[in-house]
Amino acid sequence: MDPEVVVEYERDGETSHCIKWGSKAMPDLRIDYTGIPLPERGGTANRLLCASALYCFSSTLAAAMTARGVKNLGFKGKAISETVKDEFQRTKISKIKIEVTVSLEDKYLPVLEKCKKIMEKGCFITSSLENGIPVEHSIRNSSEPN
Repeated sequence: MDPEVVVEYERDGETSHCIKWGSKAMPDLRIDYTGIPLPERGGTANRLLCASALYCFSSTLAAAMTARGVKNLGFKGKAISETVKDEFQRTKISKIKIEVTVSLEDKYLPVLEKCKKIMEKGCFITSSLENGIPVEHSIRNSSEPN
């Protein structure tokens, strides 16, 4: 994995957004709110964070099980976020719950139990979230030099 990942964002007008992943495996994500009332537009960033946590957790679990010889592995999962308001009435994610259902042959159940213990430490994304991720930000006018 690269030590640095760059994701780019573009907004065109009031309703069109594009996230450029910079990944061969992931096409750019276009978010288009055209015709969607403002009160129904919320939650996109929350969903993206949940998707990231769910994908990372599931793929890490799959890698752990595959490394231990599990074949024909199937997964279904969901991530559920809970939100709260802070003292400034900003919405904050207070918890993400990840639920994964694994489909595998009974002979692999002991491996599943071992991997459950391994996953108690989380994955790249969930452990980063649990430890708190410092976020640096800067805002500049497009006419300013980089």
